[in-house]
Amino acid sequence: MDDVIAALTAGRTWRQDFNKISPLAGAMTAGVWYDLSGGIGGGNPMVDAIVGAGTNLSMTAISETTSTTAVGTGSISTTTFTDTTHTSGRFTVGSILSGTGVTAGTYITALGTGTGANNGGTYTVNISQTVSSTAITGTQYSNGMYHGGDVSSYVKHLLNASFFSGAATSAPVVAMLIDKLAMVPLTTVTSTSEQAVTSVSLPRYTDGKGVMAYVVNSVVTGAGTPTFKIKYTNSDNTNTRWTPATPTLPTLTASTVAGQIPYSGTGAGKMGPFLPLQSGDNGIKSVESIQLSATATSGVMALVLCKPLAVMPVTTVGVACERDFLNQIPSLPRIYDGAALHWLLYAGAAVPTGTSYFGHCDFVWG
Repeated sequence: MDDVIAALTAGRTWRQDFNKISPLAGAMTAGVWYDLSGGIGGGNPMVDAIVGAGTNLSMTAISETTSTTAVGTGSISTTTFTDTTHTSGRFTVGSILSGTGVTAGTYITALGTGTGANNGGTYTVNISQTVSSTAITGTQYSNGMYHGGDVSSYVKHLLNASFFSGAATSAPVVAMLIDKLAMVPLTTVTSTSEQAVTSVSLPRYTDGKGVMAYVVNSVVTGAGTPTFKIKYTNSDNTNTRWTPATPTLPTLTASTVAGQIPYSGTGAGKMGPFLPLQSGDNGIKSVESIQLSATATSGVMALVLCKPLAVMPVTTVGVACERDFLNQIPSLPRIYDGAALHWLLYAGAAVPTGTSYFGHCDFVWG
């Protein structure tokens, strides 16, 4: 307690408020998990533009400032950006656009109406302009919640947090704060073969302890209902571990929307938000392959590795869930330099589109 008081007195603390909007074009379904950083969800922190982008089956390590670049040809007319290069899509909400004649600060605010990945070749941008060059670069960021930056030799912790909403039917819900560590895009959702993943080392929690995996839709999936499994190396460095088939493998729900964890829910083959691990395993160090039992027909998904940090159950509309991680629930979850903090959300009831959620996190280091 003395150490915490000393750190607060010395100003080694940061309060970050957030305001997120439900990530769907339609209502969230009761009993299902969603990634508040995906889909079309706005607010602060912004949409995670990394998840679902990049090369198919190639893992990207994620940190607070992680970015990737997509290059295409196209044009901006009024407030619409048309990408004429990537027929399957390479850009996501939050991508910052640049190029000859592209106004500084132009970024994608919504997906378009195309048929490919990320809804194809048309996107809504925040600025109306005419470009003098058709070479356009899109820089995509993870856009994690800011937590005070790097603190060098100090150790940073989550001290307090709140999560609530005053919108009708916005509760009950359960929010989970996670640190996103890595992402694997999957555009080959019609393949039933074992698909090898090009893996990278985790940027944090490198031993894999406590690291879990979930799948989220980057684009609406088709009518297929395949099971989904991964082959991974556990935190004891034992490889060729498969998602267990007993009692059942995670089964995708047909035609699920962007931002939804497609196997979550109730009933046979439903679970969530994380993929189950083999008995005795307590984390994932790396992923070797992905396999679907049948075609998902269409869409783009992403496999995300993360470290769960805190759970915030909101029981009543207008009543905040508040957590004191020093006295109430003594845990003080560690926040590493570079942590990419995002929220998952479990809908305890049908939640209308555009529902806002608010809250804050207090961080302290010493």
